Amino acid sequence: MKKGMLILIVMNVWLLTGCWDVRLLKDNSLVVGIGLDVEDDDKIMNTSVIRQIKQDSGGTGKPATANVIYSAAGNTLRETRTYIEKQLGGKYASNKMQVLMLGEDLAGEDILPIIDVFYRDPRNSLGAKLVVAEGTAKELLNMKMSEDVFISEKIFKALIETEEQTLIPGVSIQSVCPDLFDPGIDFALPYIKTKNSDTFDVAGMALFHDTSFTGTVLEGEDGTVLLYLNGEHGASSTLSFNVNPEEEQRQNQFITTNAFLKDQKLKVKVDKSHNVSVEINVKLNVTVVEYPKDHLFDHEKELKLNKEISKQLTEKAEKVIEQLQKANCDYFGIGRELMAYHPETWKEIDWPNTFPTIDIKPNIEVEITGTGILK
Repeated sequence: MKKGMLILIVMNVWLLTGCWDVRLLKDNSLVVGIGLDVEDDDKIMNTSVIRQIKQDSGGTGKPATANVIYSAAGNTLRETRTYIEKQLGGKYASNKMQVLMLGEDLAGEDILPIIDVFYRDPRNSLGAKLVVAEGTAKELLNMKMSEDVFISEKIFKALIETEEQTLIPGVSIQSVCPDLFDPGIDFALPYIKTKNSDTFDVAGMALFHDTSFTGTVLEGEDGTVLLYLNGEHGASSTLSFNVNPEEEQRQNQFITTNAFLKDQKLKVKVDKSHNVSVEINVKLNVTVVEYPKDHLFDHEKELKLNKEISKQLTEKAEKVIEQLQKANCDYFGIGRELMAYHPETWKEIDWPNTFPTIDIKPNIEVEITGTGILK
């Protein structure tokens, strides 16, 4: 019996051929960031940030990494990869990519054919952040930095931090995929500006209609308000309001708060004539982090501040919605609601022409729930 088992085990060993899809690190060049632009002849310019491992020159014998950038133009993204591989002398491996950046002009076109390759190849990093760069992505990725500082990693960390501050949505190649194929919803991507030769700024949200950048960017608190209206939030957000305009010293005019989303509800109404109207109600809890005027122990004063902050945020929300409709960006997915709950209306109307004209009423209600150790 034991002899038979031994023979069986030996025979099975010959069937264990190992991993068929193994890819050795020494044979691959890890791509940590990619920037795509459109050339004057409509070709795609691929700028790739490559992490190359080399022997440490300090004499320790330990391997070191270098920040190397390669560029190539081609008719398709796959073609540009082939050209870059010729420069590398190794395989172009994008499975560790952190950021995919689209130049402004390229983002203004239909981006689906551009990023199609990332969905087809299972070895691509679908969790990479998808962003829009002011001007060209190539210019931003070629920002002057030391060899051991990877611009793509710096951008990735800045995006994570800005998401936590509720200034931009958390968007990856994977998360945006359903929206690219859904006629009932649009999306927005983080928008990055180059400040000078060695610094950049995550400036706001680039609004898209269908699969193209509209050219409209919501910056600063406008992006925060849009995210709250859509029920999205990070860890918190910092918002300032001018609640005492009569004060001479400017610092005494403002109150600064940390806001936290408590509740959000979107209600779509349709009448017999297929007229669409929308109500968005948001409740925020805020803690006061700076208010030189103090006296928050007075309940009446606190209620007055609640009312004033609610009024200012609602007015800001109305302006944000006006920009959304002007850009024809259905960020709230109102069209999807119509498809699901009012299919007859959806069939009757031309949504791209209807969305900019519908009535959308926001209402933001704020409650001060904390004042720190001072009243």
